[in-house]
Amino acid sequence: MSKACHLCEIVPRIPPGVNLRSWTLREDNHAHVHGVVCLTESPLYLNLSWRSSVAAQTKCVGSFKLDLDGLLQDGYIRHDPVDSDGPELRLRIVRGTDGLFYIQARHDGPRIHLPTGCEAIV
Repeated sequence: MSKACHLCEIVPRIPPGVNLRSWTLREDNHAHVHGVVCLTESPLYLNLSWRSSVAAQTKCVGSFKLDLDGLLQDGYIRHDPVDSDGPELRLRIVRGTDGLFYIQARHDGPRIHLPTGCEAIV
């Protein structure tokens, strides 16, 4: 199993008692969703959904276990604010033109594929 597989794993169910984030990415909102998370939340559990517009039906992308420390070290997420070194991090999920989902700090930065267990969601 590659290192990337450990940074963002799809999980069949969320363990009881963990803090869970639920985000919905919208195609009509720059095809991304982002928020501030705390390094102490690692591993972070995230339910990700997607929809094409505010009025469209929501589709489940998957539930993920994210290694925030590893994602930060490899440049997939960043500190928030940018020049700080505190525990707050900016996690950004994007939907690529290929229909796949990625964690990517900046548009021109490295990205890591979220393993959805399926091909592109249309």
